[in-house]
Amino acid sequence: MTGTAIHLHRTLSGRRYRPRNRFPWLPLVVLAVVVVLFAAMTAEIGLRIGDLRSSNLAALRCVGAGTVLQGQKGLYELDPAAGYVMQPETCVRLRSTEYDGILRTNRTGLVGPEIGASKPAGEFRIVILGDSYAVGGQVPYEQTFPAVLEARLHGAGLTQVRVIDAAVGGYTTFNEAGLLRERLAEWQPDLVIVAAFLGNDVSENVLATAAGYRLAPEHPKGMTWGASAPRLVDESGTWFPRNGLAPDGGSVPPPWNAQEPLPAAVGNQTASATPPAPNRPPPSPVQRVRAGMRLTWDALRANSLLLGGLFGVPIDPGVTTAPGSLPPAAEMSKLNLTSFEWTILREVPHTYWLDVAWPLFGRYLAAIRETAAPVRVVVMAIPEMSQFDDQMHARRMQDFRFQPDEVDWDRPQRELAAEVQRADLAELDLLPLFRARADRAELYLRFDTHFTAHGHDVTAEALASFLTVGGWLP
Repeated sequence: MTGTAIHLHRTLSGRRYRPRNRFPWLPLVVLAVVVVLFAAMTAEIGLRIGDLRSSNLAALRCVGAGTVLQGQKGLYELDPAAGYVMQPETCVRLRSTEYDGILRTNRTGLVGPEIGASKPAGEFRIVILGDSYAVGGQVPYEQTFPAVLEARLHGAGLTQVRVIDAAVGGYTTFNEAGLLRERLAEWQPDLVIVAAFLGNDVSENVLATAAGYRLAPEHPKGMTWGASAPRLVDESGTWFPRNGLAPDGGSVPPPWNAQEPLPAAVGNQTASATPPAPNRPPPSPVQRVRAGMRLTWDALRANSLLLGGLFGVPIDPGVTTAPGSLPPAAEMSKLNLTSFEWTILREVPHTYWLDVAWPLFGRYLAAIRETAAPVRVVVMAIPEMSQFDDQMHARRMQDFRFQPDEVDWDRPQRELAAEVQRADLAELDLLPLFRARADRAELYLRFDTHFTAHGHDVTAEALASFLTVGGWLP
């Protein structure tokens, strides 16, 4: 053994071997997690302090109301004529990532200023019937199109005009006909405007007729369709061949015989009952795990201001209609009775409830005309967002895998115009106006898909012009 080797052997033998120090990954990861959690907690606390301030401001706007709600549960009560109505003197805070507003009802259960017990001499009353697009809970009441319409007419010198916003969220012509019957003597209108939203009014007329309404503590609104509605909606997916779903019993319902009368409304379900469970196969273990993870994630986003701000708050069906700015569907979306998209099909399947949908809409329009007579009635058609917004249009085409020759985006307007003509009413269609505007993408909220303040303003301007030019005003 050489001298160098002997020296090395002695050195190693006389000292303990010390390996090189490894990088402390684990402590650093733990420290990073702690820092992130601390920063997140600090941000959450800061956001909640700001939210507390907003809540206090909202509470100030609710001073004097008989009831203050943090959601729409408790806002509605069943009504035998209109299906349901809003509770009087109730204040509700409506929040999403796009708005934070207050919806407040007056002593008669409507939004807007109080209505006097007697009609002042010389006052010209315009009553607007409609749904959440006319209620406008996403913006202050002063910015809704009924309020802006009144302000514009007053600015034009028509100070004797009073606009009464008689809209209720979720309403369609079924509800509006019943409400007008109940309140006509109270309102004493000189002109009635029906604000018809083509996105869901037609299908919801069917559900209101076929199922009525029921109190539902499990629903964000505290009420919903009658117990037979879920099964009807579930079965309706089999009516559309493009869905590729096998119908129960091997066949879809037969078409409506136009020689037979339209179906009568079943009325509300006053006794509590559990809706029948739809006929669906039980979920697989993987589907259950995914559903649990999705519910957990949605709950975290809903309860954390930080996560909700970063990743969006889950869509609340009690406030919004449908998400309008989300990624396209990974799988082809299925049509059913409640889908707006079946109304744009060039070939709508002939089954009973699809066949009677538009005639039912027209029947309730005729009922509104008969109730209001001799007062004149105007129908204002509010388009669905995808009919004029380029982004939403492309998304719907992708979601449902529509071919261009499979759909006709103007069909709902033609169907509505035919029913308006049969009812002998006048119509203002907003679709051509919205399509022609360079700022059309700013008319509706991107997620919520209701009017923005700008959309309300454009609608009020169009309505004021229509009424003035058409000689509908005093």
